[in-house]
Amino acid sequence: MNSWRDVILSKFKNQTDSMIFVKDFDSLLNDEVLLDELSKLGYEVIRYEDSVLFYYLYEQQYRNKDVKLLIYTNHDIPFPYAFERESLVVSLKIQTVFPKFSPKIMRQIDRTDFDGLYRLHSNVHQDLNEKETLEFIIKKYYKISYETVDDEAGLYHVLLSLHLHEQELPEVVEEFLVQKWASLFSLNHLPVRKLVTSTSFFFHHLQEKWNELIHDLTDKTPFEIREMLNGHPFEHPIVRRMMDDLFDDGMLQKVKGEPSKFPSWMRPGIINEETKEDLNEKISNLHEQISLSLPGEKQYKDWVDLIGKLAEYRKAVLKSEDKNFTNFNRLLLEVNVRFEDWMIKKYSALTSLAPYPKPKLVHHIPQYLSKVRQGNEKIALLVLDGMSYFQWHFIAEHLKSKGFILNETGLFAWVPTLTSVSRQAIFSGKMPLAFSQTIETTNAEERLWKKFWEEHGVLKQYVSYQKGLGNETYEKSNIKGLNRNSTRIYGAVVDIIDQFTHNAVLGEKSVYSNLKIWLDSGYLIQLITDLLNHQFNVYITSDHGNTNAEGVGRINEGVLVDQKGERVRIYSEETLYKHSAEQIPSLKWSNIGLPNNYHVLLSPYGKAFVTKGKKIVTHGGISIEEVIVPFVKVER
Repeated sequence: MNSWRDVILSKFKNQTDSMIFVKDFDSLLNDEVLLDELSKLGYEVIRYEDSVLFYYLYEQQYRNKDVKLLIYTNHDIPFPYAFERESLVVSLKIQTVFPKFSPKIMRQIDRTDFDGLYRLHSNVHQDLNEKETLEFIIKKYYKISYETVDDEAGLYHVLLSLHLHEQELPEVVEEFLVQKWASLFSLNHLPVRKLVTSTSFFFHHLQEKWNELIHDLTDKTPFEIREMLNGHPFEHPIVRRMMDDLFDDGMLQKVKGEPSKFPSWMRPGIINEETKEDLNEKISNLHEQISLSLPGEKQYKDWVDLIGKLAEYRKAVLKSEDKNFTNFNRLLLEVNVRFEDWMIKKYSALTSLAPYPKPKLVHHIPQYLSKVRQGNEKIALLVLDGMSYFQWHFIAEHLKSKGFILNETGLFAWVPTLTSVSRQAIFSGKMPLAFSQTIETTNAEERLWKKFWEEHGVLKQYVSYQKGLGNETYEKSNIKGLNRNSTRIYGAVVDIIDQFTHNAVLGEKSVYSNLKIWLDSGYLIQLITDLLNHQFNVYITSDHGNTNAEGVGRINEGVLVDQKGERVRIYSEETLYKHSAEQIPSLKWSNIGLPNNYHVLLSPYGKAFVTKGKKIVTHGGISIEEVIVPFVKVER
C-alpha cells in the first residue's frame, strides 16, 4: 500500500453498515487527511467521549438522516448498548500499520510523522524492540546525529537545525536526547533539558548568550577579541552561519554596538540603530515568505504557522510607511480568500480530532490541561477576551522583554466567533451544542468551568472563576486565584482588549495605542508574576480575534432575526434563514457543532452589517484574524 492511511481505509471501504463503532486506542484517526478520506467514502465521523452528549447529537442531527456514521473513541469507555447492538465494532491497532516497529514507541509519535516513517518501515527487514525502534527513528527519520555531539557548539548545531525548522519532537525522543547529552561532562553547565524541549527557551538562551558576548567584547582590543572568541561555540562556522539567518528573520534581536569593531561574521547580529532600509528589508522578506507558503493544500497547522508570520509582518508594518500598509492588506485579502474556502470545506474535520497531543479548537483547552496536569498541580488559565494573534504579538514582545519564556501554539475559535459561543466553549470544555440553553449569554461560564473540573476529579471548592479583569488598577487581593488558598484551578477573563476593539473610534491604530498604555501599566506582568509566585502553571489564550471591516448597510429584519452581530446574524427558524441568505450579501455557515436551531449567516471578508461606509474593528466571522488564536504557556 502507498500510505499508512490506506491500511486504515481498507477496513472501511465497501462496508454496508450505517453505523460503525471504532475502538481507536492508538489514536490512528487523529489525522486531518485520514478524516477527509473517510468523508469522501461517505462517512460522518464523530469522536465519542460522552454518552449524554452523543445521545443529544444523534437526536438533533442524525436520527432522521440517511447517513453513514463512524463513531470512534480513544478511551476504553462503553458505547450505549442501544447503539452498539446496531453497529459494526472495529478495533484499530498501531501494529497493523507498523508491524516491525515497537508499538509502545509508535504510540508516542505524532501522526504527522507517519508518512515518512511508513516509507522507512518498508525497508526494515526484522522486528525491532523499543530501543532499536527509537534509535532507528531518531537517526533515519529525524536525522539527528546525537552521537556526534560532544561540546556546546555541537549541541547548538543540532538544536538550531531542529528548532529553526520548527521540528516538533515526540516526548520519548526528547527524553532520549536529554539522557544522552545531559550525561556529558562538557555540557553539564547547560540546562540541556529545557534547551531540547522548549524552542522558546532555546532562542531565549541564545539571545542571552549573544547579548553577554557583545557586552564582554565591547571595550576589548582586536587582539583580545580574537583571544576571547577562540573556541567560543558561536565561532563554529556552521553555528554562526545559521545564526545569521536568525538575525535576518528577526528570531534573534540584534544588539546595539559598533559593527566595525567586531569580526565580519558577528556583524549581522550588531546594529547601531534600526534604519528604514532594515525595516523595509524585513517587511519584504516576510511578504515573500507568506506569498510562497500560500499555494497548495493546507492543514490546520499550516494556517497556525501562517498567522504567526502575518502577525510579525503586521507589527513591522505598523512601524513603517503607508505603502507597506497597502501591500500588507492586499496580501491579507489573498490569504483570507484561501482561508475562507478552507474553513468552509475543512473546518468540520477539526471537530473530530482529539485534543492531544495539542489542542486544535478552543474547547479542547481544559481537556488538554486536565491531561497534562500532574498530581495536585495548580493551573491558571487567563482568557484575554477578543485578543487577535496580531495583538498577541505585541503582548508577547512585552512579556519577553520582562524575562518571560513563552511556549506558544495556535488553535481555532468556534464559529461564529462570538464571545457567548467561543468563550463559553473554553470554560465548558465542550462544543456549543452542549450548552444550547445558554449560547446567547456568558452567565453560565463559572458553573460550566466548575462542572468540567468536577467531572475530571477536582472538587468545585478547589476551582475558581473570575471575569471583568484588566479595567482597574491591579490589586493582588482582588484576584480570586490568589486570595483563596484552596484554589487549584483558576479561570479568569481579562476583557480589556475586547473593550478596546469595540470602542476603536480611530480604528486599529487606536487599539494598539490603548494596548500599549495598558501593558505599560504593568497589570498583566504583575498578574502573571503573582500567579507564578503562587506555583500556578500559567496559560494564556483568547476566545476569538478581531478584524477591520467596512459597513455594507444595516439589515432591517426586526424580530425575524434572533441575534444581530456586526459580522454575523443568527436565526432559529430555518425557513427565515434560507430566505435571508438569498436577500443578504452573506455566507451560509454549516451548523457543525452548533445547536440544531442555530443558523448562521456571515458577512463576507472585510464587510460588516453596519452603516454603509463605516469602518470598525469587530468579530464574529471566519477571517484568519478572527478564527486563529494563541494558546501559550508562560514561564520565567
